[in-house]
Amino acid sequence: MHCPERYIKNNGIQQKAAKDTLTAYIEKMAWTSNEIVLDVGCGPGDVTSDILYPFLKNNIKQLIGVDKSVEMVEYAKTFFGCSEMDFKVLDIEDANNCGSSYSLRFNKIFSFFCFHWIHDKVGALLNMHLMLKSGGEILIDFLLINPLVELYKFMDEEWQKYIKEIKQMSKDSFSQDELRGMFIKAGFRIINMESNVKTYTFPDYSSFLNCVRAIDDMYTNLPKHLHDRYATHVKDKMREKQVIEICPITGETIFKYLPIIVHAIKD
Repeated sequence: MHCPERYIKNNGIQQKAAKDTLTAYIEKMAWTSNEIVLDVGCGPGDVTSDILYPFLKNNIKQLIGVDKSVEMVEYAKTFFGCSEMDFKVLDIEDANNCGSSYSLRFNKIFSFFCFHWIHDKVGALLNMHLMLKSGGEILIDFLLINPLVELYKFMDEEWQKYIKEIKQMSKDSFSQDELRGMFIKAGFRIINMESNVKTYTFPDYSSFLNCVRAIDDMYTNLPKHLHDRYATHVKDKMREKQVIEICPITGETIFKYLPIIVHAIKD
């Protein structure tokens, strides 16, 4: 997930999820003027700039997007940075940096399709709590079940040695109750938590595969001559586990996923 050009061409599902979540929740949040807002896991910056900022622009003084990928942040700075919007390299799991640079700084924290990649979720939430002002709110939209991580569990043996080399991927899955406990443990009062199965339709399987390749670091680890065979294996396993359905007539590929949205406040 370190190629911003590839990611930004294939993140339609992330864009739609962010827009839908903001449409449903933005008016449920309490707003004043000149707020300072954080977007955690901003990636290449397009969702921050093109989707989040338009929802907020009348109420904020500054929007800061952070990501731990240097490549993503440099791309975001180049193409989307401006006086109202800045991008910084920050690992939300790093308590020292979060506390020293951003303690009690933000009125709101947003995060879209990032939190399921985080290893230390309680630690990340504690950092967000520290970074928020009293009365500040968070709105986080992430995958309750990460289909890519689940897929790795069922890969044939020949691929397992490459999977083991992927260090940054969170391999833990949690129930809603477990996640609720994490937010409460970090000091948040949950206003709303919801999770429902959703679908996203790709025009064809190759479009879906491009979306997978944009986030799947297996392609970095694998020798290039294995890429096509790996892609075929991914397709077979996705269909076997009923993660996708491919229309035999049109080729449209329907992807099923389970997001969870949490709106919470720091009292």
